[in-house]
Amino acid sequence: MKLFMEENPHSKGLRWFITVFAVYASVCLIFGWVRAPLFFGVGEDGWPQPSLGMMIYLLYMTCLPVALWCLIAYALGCRMPGNWGMRLTVVLLFLMLTAIELDHAWYGMSGHHATWREARLFLSEDWKLHYGIRSTDESWFLSRMLLHVIGLTGVFVAARFGTKWKSAQHIFDIPFRRVIAVVAALFFIDLMVGGFVISRGNDQWLAVADANPLRLNAADRYSARLFSYGSEHDADLEAANKAFMQATRDALRPHPETAAFRDAASSHHQRFNVVIVTIEGLNERLIDSTTMPFWMQLSARSTALHSHYSTGNVTEYGVLGVLFGAPPDFYQGTVTVPWRRQLPLDKRPPQHGSPYIDEFNQQGYHTRLISWELSSWANLGVYLRNFNEPAFETDDDWKTLPVLKRELGEPGSHLVYMHYNGTHFPYDHALKYERFVPEVPSSYSYASWRMRQEAPAITNRYRNCLLELDAWLQELTSTVDMGNTILVLTGDHGEEFFEHSRLGHASTLSDPQIQTVALIYVPGQAPRSIDAVTSHVDLMPTLMDLLGWPQPVPPFGRSLVNEVKVGAAIVAMGNRPNPPNRWAAIAGGYKTVLAEGDGDSLHIIQLRDTADKSVTYSSDPSRWQPSFAEAAQLQLHLRSAAQTVRLAAVRAATTEIAPR
Repeated sequence: MKLFMEENPHSKGLRWFITVFAVYASVCLIFGWVRAPLFFGVGEDGWPQPSLGMMIYLLYMTCLPVALWCLIAYALGCRMPGNWGMRLTVVLLFLMLTAIELDHAWYGMSGHHATWREARLFLSEDWKLHYGIRSTDESWFLSRMLLHVIGLTGVFVAARFGTKWKSAQHIFDIPFRRVIAVVAALFFIDLMVGGFVISRGNDQWLAVADANPLRLNAADRYSARLFSYGSEHDADLEAANKAFMQATRDALRPHPETAAFRDAASSHHQRFNVVIVTIEGLNERLIDSTTMPFWMQLSARSTALHSHYSTGNVTEYGVLGVLFGAPPDFYQGTVTVPWRRQLPLDKRPPQHGSPYIDEFNQQGYHTRLISWELSSWANLGVYLRNFNEPAFETDDDWKTLPVLKRELGEPGSHLVYMHYNGTHFPYDHALKYERFVPEVPSSYSYASWRMRQEAPAITNRYRNCLLELDAWLQELTSTVDMGNTILVLTGDHGEEFFEHSRLGHASTLSDPQIQTVALIYVPGQAPRSIDAVTSHVDLMPTLMDLLGWPQPVPPFGRSLVNEVKVGAAIVAMGNRPNPPNRWAAIAGGYKTVLAEGDGDSLHIIQLRDTADKSVTYSSDPSRWQPSFAEAAQLQLHLRSAAQTVRLAAVRAATTEIAPR
């Protein structure tokens, strides 16, 4: 208990500095973090203006962690000799402000604070691309830190003045041992009160609690905390998990439609060229005759999938779902740092590429990647290496079209896979497509706390990107022979524009981030509209049927050639740079969110509808069976993959110890 006793003649100045800094940091939090969810979270997806009592409590809840962390800094500094305590405290508090500002941009876009796993991506070479950071954002951050330097200087001057203010010396007559005890008690009482308030569903309180990066529980993901309390909810989830385990046991029984290879269609099918295009962050809600008139015309001549889901909420999961026709559980990323390249995080068998691309190769097709620089992103190059012609990758989407034209002009049949990146955050586009106004300027900093207020202008910037995409697609269709080409267009994932108070993707399993749209154009085929749930894993099995080929592997998805009345989708939550460990099973209008546990098993952690509203299992157990059945197929798929990994490890170990 002697830790807070004043044994250093400089401790009084340190107390003044800590006190003034606490006021400064509280003001920064109130106007930088709390003000956004309080005053700009109103509207269709927001909350009403709080009452005076609630406002006072929210401000108190925001300032209390500041007091606690400042007292901890004092505890470290007051025992240092001479002025070293003041110096150490200044450095620690400045680092705290720096971390808050760095976290600000990520929180504003994703709705949760950067975890340690996400923070590690700042060490990678392409971290600016991932976070959408440009020179204007860097200058914004530097200007903010310069203001903090000025602010800390003012705090230091005020503290020096305070030590000489004789009439205010009685402020520090109270022993700091009592102060730290009171603040710590209030802090932990506040956490318990917070748990009670969350269990009662107070979204406004939860938003402000999450917005404060100094709270001990602020690093937790929103979705992980939302249902952490309440025995009634735990009992409902327990019942749901029992039903899910039964669905898994039922799925172990032979099922001819999923366990057997589909028969090859007749051999008279035409050898079409095939062009597959994934589009970065495609939001179906914003596609209409004003943003994408050519898309709408092409949709009227194609099979349009209106309830189409990606296989993940990040690019690598979506791309792999399209090309492999399976959930991306095999994905393993790497983190590249300037001084060395890290190895993959686990030792799974190396992936040589999609079995569907291998089938095209065996059928005599020329297969090629012509794309934005995709293979260098998130270790995707490991999974794109079985195309039989050299890849062409560029940082300009428009440069891919002349190469595509030359490729398809060569003799033979061709499969070309392309990825369009022009709709990626921060939504840059050519000036001639600036038609939806007002839009935020190209120099706009997405780290601004006013981002929610400027949502319409940000959305307009994305709409203008869709205009450029539409022009690119029109040019693409004029490049290929549409009488001899199957064209598949889809988003790699969705893109949220504040439908659930977030921007972009990679943060949640909400529908705006995982639902997209898809078109399948087949020459001579009548247009169709499919409203049932479809998935990226259905696209390659559909192509196999259209071309009259056998399925190269037992398909996880299903062909869409025949009538589709009921569908399902499995979507993975981004978990960079690791394989996914959280999933959503979507079927029958419901969304079952699952997490991986021990022993290659899944367990249900959330039950939602497709509007992302929480739903109880006990309210209508029978309605959950389609979603549970799809989740059971994922469970069996993961167990089979894990068994393959274990067998490969045993073979490798046996080979190493075998006598030579």
